[in-house]
Amino acid sequence: MRHSMRIVFFSIWVLVLLVLTEPLHTNAQQPRKGTSARKSQQAVPTVRFNSGAALKIPLDIDNNIIRMQVRVNNSKPLKFIFDTGASASAISSQRAAELGLKTQGRFQGNATGGSVQGSFTKGVSLSVQGAEISNLLVASFPFSIPPGFEFDGIIGCDFINQFVVEIDYQNKFMNLYNPRTYTYSGKGEVIPLLLAVGRTPLVSTKIILEGRPPVEAKLEVDTGADGTFVINSPLVRKEKLVEALLKTGQSSNNGAGGEQRLLVGRVKAVQLGRLVFDNPPVGLSQDTQGAGASEENDGVIGGEIFRRFKVILDYSCKRMILEPNKSFNGPYNVEMSGI
Repeated sequence: MRHSMRIVFFSIWVLVLLVLTEPLHTNAQQPRKGTSARKSQQAVPTVRFNSGAALKIPLDIDNNIIRMQVRVNNSKPLKFIFDTGASASAISSQRAAELGLKTQGRFQGNATGGSVQGSFTKGVSLSVQGAEISNLLVASFPFSIPPGFEFDGIIGCDFINQFVVEIDYQNKFMNLYNPRTYTYSGKGEVIPLLLAVGRTPLVSTKIILEGRPPVEAKLEVDTGADGTFVINSPLVRKEKLVEALLKTGQSSNNGAGGEQRLLVGRVKAVQLGRLVFDNPPVGLSQDTQGAGASEENDGVIGGEIFRRFKVILDYSCKRMILEPNKSFNGPYNVEMSGI
């Protein structure tokens, strides 16, 4: 299957990407390497369905970023970003204080643009329409909120992996299913997910370059990013990808850790499973710290790709299923600066 699109130049902007470089832990005792501090300090999250085993939740999708209504410990509904690129759920420091969440430890994490520091609270409940997850560990830190786009928190991996999640970008709703009873009978493209304990989901891709062998890249599935593809600086240097771009210009991402510096341009194609995206705009990270300099993955795939599909995330079976929607052959709805 080949996916051809007209190019509209763009600047990539990742809104939030939170990746914890270490398990959340208190300062009292450092966990030994290879052990999980989260498991030792936190009860296993439990899920309670209030209205059957399948839930339909309305979504607010703005510039490919998904927001949904979430209650924290029976609070009023708050705006949370649904972010598969976040290894832990989080809430802004301001909202955490207003809700009386007590700090139980500190963490240092890795995010787009640099590192972040904050606190965490154990035993938190997050509820959406029809379901509640209790005994969660939730991080809190000061959010950098862009003008005109308000949000209170981030739904991360520890929430998402409790469900099979079906995101309908076209009609702006999400279905949550019980993994124990879910079956798939559609004809979408099934993409294997690489899932390590406590980490965010990765997929295997091929970056197809003009006159050069393809470059294999493990990219993070990141619904908290609004662009197409961003490649981390270690792979950019190793494969000399700057020289491979058909056109280049400067751009930047704004993330939880600050600003990420990018070179932007186009490559011949990117292949994901049997899907081939022709001439996609990409961003090449120039960072020396933060998520854009990570060697734990090679970059991210963002919402400008995922909005063209109904996306099914089934962590229990380690798969993502992509069903093309009416936007499948549409142009890239973003604009590139610096050209």
